[in-house]
Amino acid sequence: MTGPRAVVVGATGFLGRHVRSALTTAGWDVVGAARSPDMPRRIALPSAGPLRPVLSAALRDLAPALVVNAAGLIWRPEPAAMVVANAEVPEQIAFALADSAIPARLVHLGSCLEYAPVPPPVAIDEHTVTEPASPYGRSKLDGSRRLGAVAAAHGLDVVVLRVFNAIGPGMSPVSVLGAALTELRAAHERGGRAELRLLNLRQFRDYVDARDVADAVVAAATSAVGDDRALNVGSGVARSAEEVVRALAVASGVDYDLTLVPAPDGARTAGASWQQADIRRARAVLGWSPHRSLSRTVRDVWASADADDPAQRDSWREKASRHD
Repeated sequence: MTGPRAVVVGATGFLGRHVRSALTTAGWDVVGAARSPDMPRRIALPSAGPLRPVLSAALRDLAPALVVNAAGLIWRPEPAAMVVANAEVPEQIAFALADSAIPARLVHLGSCLEYAPVPPPVAIDEHTVTEPASPYGRSKLDGSRRLGAVAAAHGLDVVVLRVFNAIGPGMSPVSVLGAALTELRAAHERGGRAELRLLNLRQFRDYVDARDVADAVVAAATSAVGDDRALNVGSGVARSAEEVVRALAVASGVDYDLTLVPAPDGARTAGASWQQADIRRARAVLGWSPHRSLSRTVRDVWASADADDPAQRDSWREKASRHD
């Protein structure tokens, strides 16, 4: 007997793949909705144009108990494309759910960068002002607000998880940790030292394992949330990028040199130099806490990038060259 059905939009992306896996493990019957054909059972979304007609028809047909929006764009710095992916898509998903008249819960993956910057050592809670300082953060906040407006107008059951800096197996090679992984793998293959370079931005971020984020989605799928409709999902610890990169290098066993490069003016594009999540609300409302340590995460990141598999290695390099 199959469990309740879930539809995951963006199911082939970094977070989407982990969400799909966690829901399947928890007994959900998962159907992905994506433009990419890289999964056998999916709702084929159009490569361009509105998602609403296709998705609303599919939701009526599938009658899911849960819809998850794990779609989004961060690593391609194109503001117009970010608006489409991060603001218009969530609105389209909400409209599609309203059109379908299916009483599903909608879990939307928002971002910590929707919040205004705060000084250290302040922990960001859900009452922190939402005043993003980056194009990405503004597009994500716009998406959360648009989705919320549709939900209010149509009585949708929506939970927003504001995700902090998700890392883990399968992350983008364009990210800071992904770029370090690429160099460490190359050094491992040639039997030499890795030459790691990192902008010295003096930033501290809350890095959370993507699988812990996926577990939060599973918890949010059925929890009685009451009025607590926006919840932080992070590790509760602020770390520098240097600490995380060094942890990955140690996990790899590859000899390395790390050079901190002076950051040029205007390099702080992400809009925050300090971020630490206050996750007490998610713990109380969802019964969720992150349980994967940084050392475990980087070990799994290293193990997942199988340098002995030429096809996987070439795919990784191709993605890096495309800034995918």
